[in-house]
Amino acid sequence: MKQVHIIAPGFYGNFTALQKKRIQTFFTKNHFQAKWGKNAFKKTVQLSVKQFRATDRERLDDLMNAFKAKADVIMAVRGGGAVARLLPLIDWNILKKSPSVFAGFSDLTAFQNVYYAKTGKPSITGMIAKYVAEKPQESITTSFLNTLNGGGMTFAGLPCYAKGSASGILIGGNLTSFTGLVGTPYMPSCKGKILLLEEVAEPPYKLEAMLTHLKNAGVFDKLNGVVLGDFYLCRNTYDKTDDNAYKVLENFFKGFMIPVIYGLPYGHTPQHFCLPFGTKATIDTKKKTVTIDGLKKNR
Repeated sequence: MKQVHIIAPGFYGNFTALQKKRIQTFFTKNHFQAKWGKNAFKKTVQLSVKQFRATDRERLDDLMNAFKAKADVIMAVRGGGAVARLLPLIDWNILKKSPSVFAGFSDLTAFQNVYYAKTGKPSITGMIAKYVAEKPQESITTSFLNTLNGGGMTFAGLPCYAKGSASGILIGGNLTSFTGLVGTPYMPSCKGKILLLEEVAEPPYKLEAMLTHLKNAGVFDKLNGVVLGDFYLCRNTYDKTDDNAYKVLENFFKGFMIPVIYGLPYGHTPQHFCLPFGTKATIDTKKKTVTIDGLKKNR
């Protein structure tokens, strides 16, 4: 039976017994034996009222042990910005030699960008164990299994802010996490890439500030194109009904010299799709499509 190792590179897994059973049942049904990382449920550092994580060394050990064990799938229990603290500590040569497929989302996309840059290997974005624990949506689980089995996907009917067609390796993910890589040794090369972006619960003025930082850093000058996912609950704190995040995006990207397509169902919405990450993506604004190659073409 195939193995899935569930670890906590970011925040810990605060699951009930029922939720753990739900995760075990899901993977058993799909012919996987689930194994928990030693520190997946350890909460030793309090970051806020609800968020905890194990020490850097404990989380690193779980990550490295999973790759050394050559688990078929390595999945994060949930997101959490602490993963960036591990980047200088990781032995990327071990990860490069391992046949494991990594699955993560949100803050974990920071790791996934570096993982691709350091190893050339793709991964799966949009899936964490938390989504299985909390009565999983069919769009998430079905697209995860499709991606895990090497399937690509095409999304149609997508509008654009800037016209054109382009292809390139898909990088990016969470806007905050990707922006945090700029100026570090871990920033992936953007030359010829397609940049995927999504965000959750950030006010529009912060979205504009991060996008402007990427622009000033020359990121958009090197890209072949941009794909925008969901910007879920990105509203001003003083007006919860305000929904002008997409106005910010339109004003920022309108007139770009590279194609910018939006509306991809990827992000923190309850129903989203898991995607192959670090694989070839093709944008065609005339056809209103985004096509993403499966993992098998890039492994």
